Amino acid sequence: MLTEKKRSEVVRTFRYFTGIAMVYFASLSVFTALQTGQIVNPSQIQSYINLAINGVLFGYLSWYWLEEKLERYYLPLALIAATVVPLFSNLIYLASPQETAQIAITRSWLLFPILIVPLVLIAWQYKFRVVLAYIVLTTIIELPILISRVETIDFITLPILGVPLIRAFAFGTIGHIVTRLISTQREQQKKLLQANIKLSEHAVTLEQLATSRERNRLARDLHDTLAHTLSGLTVNFEAIKILLGQDHPKITSMLNHALENTRTGLTDTRRALRDLRVKQVEDLGLKLAIENLSLQAATRGQFEIQLFMPEILPETSIQLEQCYYRIAQEGLENIVKHAQANHVSLNLDLHNSSYILKIDDDGRGFLLTIENNVESLGIRGMKERAAECQGELSIESSPDNGTTIILSTELKNVQNLDL
Repeated sequence: MLTEKKRSEVVRTFRYFTGIAMVYFASLSVFTALQTGQIVNPSQIQSYINLAINGVLFGYLSWYWLEEKLERYYLPLALIAATVVPLFSNLIYLASPQETAQIAITRSWLLFPILIVPLVLIAWQYKFRVVLAYIVLTTIIELPILISRVETIDFITLPILGVPLIRAFAFGTIGHIVTRLISTQREQQKKLLQANIKLSEHAVTLEQLATSRERNRLARDLHDTLAHTLSGLTVNFEAIKILLGQDHPKITSMLNHALENTRTGLTDTRRALRDLRVKQVEDLGLKLAIENLSLQAATRGQFEIQLFMPEILPETSIQLEQCYYRIAQEGLENIVKHAQANHVSLNLDLHNSSYILKIDDDGRGFLLTIENNVESLGIRGMKERAAECQGELSIESSPDNGTTIILSTELKNVQNLDL
């Protein structure tokens, strides 16, 4: 089956040929009419037929609406018409008893330039067996008529029978050369495409390496600054509590609240630093990374979690896997912090050409219409990540009815990311 680009190239070349042929046969018909003084005579019938078929083909090949309707049958029909009509118009003269052997040979060779263009186009776009079928067709149509013209095979009649055979040999040689050249070109294009893919993968690898180095640097800086600062605050708050004793209950309550927030911030900071340093998806793969993430979230959030993932996930790009991992991480973190859920289910699979992640919990839910709720920042981040991987993110939630998060990416988008 021809691609749209290749088919358009062949159609343009074919249309150019039919336009030139139409002008040639029109000029030939006018010149013959002027020479003979007759607009219609038997010697001009073949020129008129060739003029008509090339005119029809030129209009046919210029009708883009028809190309969209016929699709893969569009070009073969034009090639068949360009071959069969000239062949059968030539048979009218070959079958005539007035034709001499020399004229029969001449007329057969006159078909060569007319038939060579469809042959080249067929060899350009199809395999050599189609070229062989074309050669057999152009030979067996003419050969029976020529055989019927001779009573005995001798040195006089042998050239008549040899014309279609020699022409078939020439067609076969040309078709073989064109087919080999096109095959070599396609093989080179395939190797070039593979080289481009490898180059793209190498570039992605270098980018990932640079990203990993930057993440490690950022993790070290945060550890030396923010984490140490929060740890120091925790120690200071504990010391202040001891110094105050029990004589200032309001201040102690405020200190306890500040201490709790500081410890939570320190825990979240350490988790973020661990996520920055550890390349879960690259080291473990998406399936194991999400399993570990889910079990850790279930332990911290004290809920039961059910995982539904096949043994082998569809092969995708590392960028897409990172996107799914981060959205799953954010969704589970929201459940741990806000949902107060007892049961959570996580499903990741390929369904109807879509790569789907679904996280469902029975927690307290929230109103999606309230933009300033505590979950809004996390939701915004998940939507941004979904947009990066050309996916669609949907969130369904309502108070006391839990929350459902669904991330879906079309398979064609997954393949495009690989390139």
